[in-house]
Amino acid sequence: MNGLTPRLTPRLLRPRKQAQALHVDFKRNADGRTMVGFIFMVDEFRCDNGATHFVPGSHNWPAGPSELMSDPVADCEGQVQACGPAGSMVIYTGSVWHGHTANLTDTPRRSIQGAYIRREDLSGLNFSARMRSDMIARISPLAKYVLAI
Repeated sequence: MNGLTPRLTPRLLRPRKQAQALHVDFKRNADGRTMVGFIFMVDEFRCDNGATHFVPGSHNWPAGPSELMSDPVADCEGQVQACGPAGSMVIYTGSVWHGHTANLTDTPRRSIQGAYIRREDLSGLNFSARMRSDMIARISPLAKYVLAI
């Protein structure tokens, strides 16, 4: 991948939170490599606290779950949950179907999520639109390049 832009986000899955619909972060492009994502498990990921589930092989399918499933929140045949102890990490391609499962516990589940996204595929991540013009004016050319602003 050439011209990658990093993204990093803390995530907190609240207690008793319902499952997320299966989705893709980026649709598959011609060469299939738009984004590489990761989830760092700050807390243990278990079946009962909202571990992310993935559908292996779905990154090769021509459409996303919202186009092929009548209910993207429903279980999908072949899905697997990414369970692991705190400190574990999952690395995945952004075009694989995934989503967090329900957190059935009374405890929040924390993670740090990030991605490396090809520069030409950043259209949905317009960070400059969320920044004040005076802040953008203070950012160095190198920082603007790294942040794709």
